[in-house]
Amino acid sequence: MRCGALDCAPMAADPDTRARTHMANERTFLAWFRTGITLLALGIAAAQFLGVNAADPRLVQGLAAISIVTGGVIVGIGGARYWTGKERIEAETFRPAQVSIVVSTVGAIAMAVLAVGFVLLLGRT
Repeated sequence: MRCGALDCAPMAADPDTRARTHMANERTFLAWFRTGITLLALGIAAAQFLGVNAADPRLVQGLAAISIVTGGVIVGIGGARYWTGKERIEAETFRPAQVSIVVSTVGAIAMAVLAVGFVLLLGRT
């Protein structure tokens, strides 16, 4: 007998499946974390090494600050997604993320545009 979309109770996941799902959630968090930490380090390195030799150190400092803030936001998004995912996995109500993906994508594109502008401005000196 086949069940329709509304007339069957959801099947309970076995403990191994739930454990694998939680481990995947943790790996996803670690990917967000690594990306954020990399942006933080990039911002600090840019401020430290490029700021001294730049024609306009304020520009380098501004772009470095944007990189640092973006890295912090990405770590925050990853943490929020991890905790939300953990709770939803346990409650068996997990749904794929949408807002955090859009925010992260827009942020990465903005960082790319700023980076290109930064490279072009440094090339003029």
